[in-house]
Amino acid sequence: MNAPLTLAPGELMRVDRALGVEVACDSGRIWVTEERSMDDVWLAAGQRVRLAGRGLAIVEAVAGSSIRITRPGR
Repeated sequence: MNAPLTLAPGELMRVDRALGVEVACDSGRIWVTEERSMDDVWLAAGQRVRLAGRGLAIVEAVAGSSIRITRPGR
């Protein structure tokens, strides 16, 4: 999926099989954590991260946010 998604403050989104998935924050602020990783990521508008774990990742909106999730090869 590459269409923007809107998350309300505190709303969570699961990203299964996260390896290579790109999470982009178009507006707001989000927190991204990956299973078995000690390094969480905070993203503000205009920032993005490529996930490195093979398991589950969680994206949480700290404020109302617009995000995009892009899987490799799409």
